[in-house]
Amino acid sequence: MIRKIYSFTYQFCRNGHMLYSHDGTISRKKCQQCGEAYVAACENCNTTLQNSFNSPVYLTNSLPVSFPSRPDFCPECGNAYPWAKGDQEVKVDPFEFWDMLHPSVTGVARERFDSGHYADAVEAALKALNVQVKKIYKSRTGEELDGVTLMRKAFAHTSPIIQLGDLTEQTGRNIQQGYMDLFAGAIAGIRNPKAHDNIVIDDARAIHHLFVTSLLFYKLDERL
Repeated sequence: MIRKIYSFTYQFCRNGHMLYSHDGTISRKKCQQCGEAYVAACENCNTTLQNSFNSPVYLTNSLPVSFPSRPDFCPECGNAYPWAKGDQEVKVDPFEFWDMLHPSVTGVARERFDSGHYADAVEAALKALNVQVKKIYKSRTGEELDGVTLMRKAFAHTSPIIQLGDLTEQTGRNIQQGYMDLFAGAIAGIRNPKAHDNIVIDDARAIHHLFVTSLLFYKLDERL
C-alpha cells in the first residue's frame, strides 16, 4: 500500500513560537501568541531559514506529526536567532499535573502533550468532551447535535437536557447558566480555532486549557 506523504510549511516568530500550515501557505504576519513578527532569514547573514518538511501523518488523524526541532543558531554564520538571545520563553516545570486532571483528559492528551504537540493535546481533550456530551444528549433526545449548538441546547438555563444545578433556586440557575456559557465558550474559543486553523501553543498555555477541559468533565460527572 502506498502511504501518502503530506507537505507542511512552518515559521517561527522572534520569540520562537511556531506556526505551521499543511496547505503550503501561511498568511499571518504577526504571532498570535505574543504579537512578534515571524523570522524568515538570519538577521546577520540573511540565510533563509528552512520552512518546510514532509510527513506521512496528517495533523490529528493519526499519530502526532513529528515537527522539525527549532534551531537556535544560523548554520552559515553561527549567529543566534532572536529566540535564542534571551530567556524569552517560560518553561513549565515537568511536575505531575496529570494526576489532577480528569482521566478522560489524560487518556487522550498525555501522549500528544509529552511528545510536544500541545495544541493537538488540547484539541483531542475538547473533542473527547464534545463526544461525551453528544452521547448523553442523543441518548435523552434522539437528536444528534455538535459543537456550540450542542452545548447551548444540552445545558440550556431553562429546561436543560443535562442539568447541573437546582433550577428551583437562583444559585442553581446561575450555575446552569454559567456552565452553559463555559461549555459553549470552550468549544467556540479553544477547540474550534485549533480545529480550523494551524495554531501552535506552548506547554504552559496547553496546561491552562487542559485544566479548563478537566473542570468541565468533572462538572459533567456531577450532572443531576
